[in-house]
Amino acid sequence: MKLQDVKREMLNVPILLLTSNVGSMFEEGRRKKKKRSGHDMIEAWLNSITSVVSKYKPKIVCIHCQEVGGKDFNISLPLMESFIEKFLALKVLDEFDRGRIHLDNDSDDITLFTALGTLYMFHKSLPSIHSWNFVERTYKPVTDRQVFFQDFRESTCLLRIKYPKEYFPEERYSRKGYLHSRYLIGSKPIDLLNIHLFHDASNFTAKDRPEYYSEKRRNALRYVLNKLKTDYPDLHKHPMYMFGDFNFRLNTRDVIEYLCGGTTQTQTFANDGDLKAIDYLRAMDRQTILRLEIKKFDYYDMGRFTMQAAREFRKFDHEYHTFVGELHELPIRFPPSYPYSEDLSCGNQFLGTRCPSWCDRIFASPTGMKAVKDSPVEPVYNSLSPDGCVGDHKPVFLAFTLRINEEEPQNGTSSSILDDLQNSFQQVHQNIDSAMSESSAMEN
Repeated sequence: MKLQDVKREMLNVPILLLTSNVGSMFEEGRRKKKKRSGHDMIEAWLNSITSVVSKYKPKIVCIHCQEVGGKDFNISLPLMESFIEKFLALKVLDEFDRGRIHLDNDSDDITLFTALGTLYMFHKSLPSIHSWNFVERTYKPVTDRQVFFQDFRESTCLLRIKYPKEYFPEERYSRKGYLHSRYLIGSKPIDLLNIHLFHDASNFTAKDRPEYYSEKRRNALRYVLNKLKTDYPDLHKHPMYMFGDFNFRLNTRDVIEYLCGGTTQTQTFANDGDLKAIDYLRAMDRQTILRLEIKKFDYYDMGRFTMQAAREFRKFDHEYHTFVGELHELPIRFPPSYPYSEDLSCGNQFLGTRCPSWCDRIFASPTGMKAVKDSPVEPVYNSLSPDGCVGDHKPVFLAFTLRINEEEPQNGTSSSILDDLQNSFQQVHQNIDSAMSESSAMEN
């Protein structure tokens, strides 16, 4: 039986995609020695998840985390185990009887480790859910909740990719890469990619050579997109969503010129002769309006970056433009997602370390964006916890309703549909294997 011959009904499935860099959340959790009033960052983060799920009532929750465990992963292990337990125990997730949670724990192997995590939950009212097994090259039913943490490598329903070493700044490995998952919701395949690109290590470099870091990010993202096209030439047929910490930054040089036009500069040098700081002084009163250091971007009116969702600074957000046509994004109407204060009482204030930017993003393939725009309910693209402290990154989410085809609403996906899709994906993998064999033969 052909896929197009099956009589189907439309099922509307509310879905929530959310990305959150949680590094500083785990850092704060480890540092917390003294008693604090109110909730800590992890509790605040969990509360924000409860809030957004309660408001939009999704049947599918897909959360992508970056920098899981913070800088000292092994020290954070007990905290991460507690985090997983608390997440699964959220009252708002009681009726999500199926799920897959993956946290990369290969911290001892920098050539593999990405510090990425995925948390996928599926509501009991949904029809059959299947995950793609990347080893056996077939769909497997998702019938319960499973956590892959200590046994992360044993999971076969997720593909972990580390960027080649030459793509990293100074060709030095860091915790960056991406995770690829594919699920079948009823009869609707959907690809999910959790991605983390490189950050700006120095404000001085970002000012003098803004293209240095942006080019590294652009090359890594191009690598991902090219690999997807090569390995999965059928990917364009189904919705694909890539969301994570892209680390896209505003053009620092242009922002400084925009903010500090007409000022004079003074420079401070360290004892070894290296540049320590640049102060931009207002002409009328010689007051410093911006102090720039390697890890400081201290503008006298940082609140300007949150006013009217910082629309005046959107013109400096250039990095995404290279991929227009391949990746699509809904209009941004929220303030920059990074960097916010890590003080629990100042969660709505910028940290003053980097130029505020929209680092955390949700992109879709052309087919994926069509599914978003076909949503019978108005899609919502926004950030979470505008006034609360959940770390130096604000989580960013996309809520919409996915329309899926289903042969029988009560009976799940038909075997004919599943067989058709599995055969398609198996053929793709056979093509990959054949190409690899030919390449190996040529090398020998």
